[in-house]
Amino acid sequence: MASMRQAIARHMTYSKQNIPHYYLMMRAEMSATMNRREEWNAGRAKERTVTVNDLIVKATTLALQAHPEFNGYYQNDAFTPQERINIGVAIALPDGLLAPAILDCGTRSLDDIAQHSRELAARAREKTLRAEEYTAATFTITNLGMYHVESFTAIIVPPQVGVLAVGSLTEVPALLDGELITERRMALTLSGDHRATDGAEGARFLGEIVSCLQNPELLFV
Repeated sequence: MASMRQAIARHMTYSKQNIPHYYLMMRAEMSATMNRREEWNAGRAKERTVTVNDLIVKATTLALQAHPEFNGYYQNDAFTPQERINIGVAIALPDGLLAPAILDCGTRSLDDIAQHSRELAARAREKTLRAEEYTAATFTITNLGMYHVESFTAIIVPPQVGVLAVGSLTEVPALLDGELITERRMALTLSGDHRATDGAEGARFLGEIVSCLQNPELLFV
């Protein structure tokens, strides 16, 4: 096995054997935010556009600021919150999976997050990531929506205490005031460490992410 694949195997086996995972899933109605994204990106060069994943990183950052019990590490039988919000973003490479961190997301605008996300992905492919970007993530997001995966569960990256799995945007029929409309929904699944938080805390945190994603005025600033 390639060295990267061996490292993934060790970390994920340790996580599943030692971390008591719980899983919660909610769906975000993304129509308003996707319309705002289209307006935001109109007329911009491709390298300055905002992706759906950038919106998820921004929404998760806002939720972590409101729920710091998910931003930190569980080590030595205790949870240690972290002041910095460093969000790991899963990136698929030919020889394995990396989740390097966008550092200091709590101080970044949406455009700033988008720029750093592009740079991070490029340097991951070029194998020029900095050591801190490998090791400093305080929470991780993994997105398989581009592969048309509707929903899935992810394994927590220790010593973090949570990971968010993001599915594809799907158009579904819905009723609004008795009229049939089309909504764009996206499944979000939180994996939480039951040693650090419980299901009720996870539900509030995940609900905060969904609320942020459904309110574009919170994201596009």
